[in-house]
Amino acid sequence: MVLLGGAPHSLAAQLHGQHWDVTPETARPTVGDTVTLAFRVRLDERDLLFDTVPQPLLTPPDWIRIFSIDKLQRQPDRIFVGRARIAFYRPGRQAVPVFQLPFMRSVKGLSRGTLASDSASVEVVPVLTAGSSATLRDIKEPRPSRGGAPLELLLGLATLAAAGWLAWRARRQASPPASSVDAGPSLPPLPPEPYQRALARLAEIDAERWAGRDVARHYAEITDALRDYLEAYGIPARERTTTELRWVLPPAVLAGDGVWRFEAVFDAADLVKFARSRPDASAAADYLGEARALLAGWREAMPRAETADAIR
Repeated sequence: MVLLGGAPHSLAAQLHGQHWDVTPETARPTVGDTVTLAFRVRLDERDLLFDTVPQPLLTPPDWIRIFSIDKLQRQPDRIFVGRARIAFYRPGRQAVPVFQLPFMRSVKGLSRGTLASDSASVEVVPVLTAGSSATLRDIKEPRPSRGGAPLELLLGLATLAAAGWLAWRARRQASPPASSVDAGPSLPPLPPEPYQRALARLAEIDAERWAGRDVARHYAEITDALRDYLEAYGIPARERTTTELRWVLPPAVLAGDGVWRFEAVFDAADLVKFARSRPDASAAADYLGEARALLAGWREAMPRAETADAIR
């Protein structure tokens, strides 16, 4: 399939000499498994690609997650090959997303077009068979937090609290005695900064004990608190899927192990929401700690925006 634009007559046709094969390397994955797609793109000798990183033609539905798309590599025979890694969170036969590449053909009237991949599908195997009394233990849980991160977070918070107390004590000792003159009505206190609001909301979720009463709501409330934190910086997070949210996050937020922490937290929530995974109380408590660590990493990645918001 090729969509042609930028020409006197717009067309939708298959051009001679072009073909884009998409082959799933796993024909029957389980719900939540990572599926590798192999790309094989053949172009006409007159074609030139504007970009070698394929992009989805349409926004994938909520139950399809695109983890990564590799840059296409040109082979000696002019064939381009590459891979993408995706996951499906709904059982049954599922269509693989259609991908696209912009190109031009060195003939008059075909200055720009869009080459779309061929269709492909996989049979997604449910975790549980119909009528089974088994549990969802075979669903892969998110990777555990790396050792030392919670301790480092606690030490950092303790250091900030000690510094704040010392600064308050120094200001109080240096302050002159209170005057008996009426200074008028006091100003209202400044609203808490986004980070403090998010921490307070996570503490409320912990106190509400949703992990023991409704684990699905426990995960949903936590991710909503994280999304609200991003909304405070103008990042449209509330109405986006996890895949869409990852594409709009600032690069600084995903630097280092930021991508790993983001996927660990939001992938776990998607398994609970779409694959009906039901972690036990211990895993739900660990999840809250991972969310706090992710929030702390976001705050470190956006210090200037955090300060500006606090001043306002």
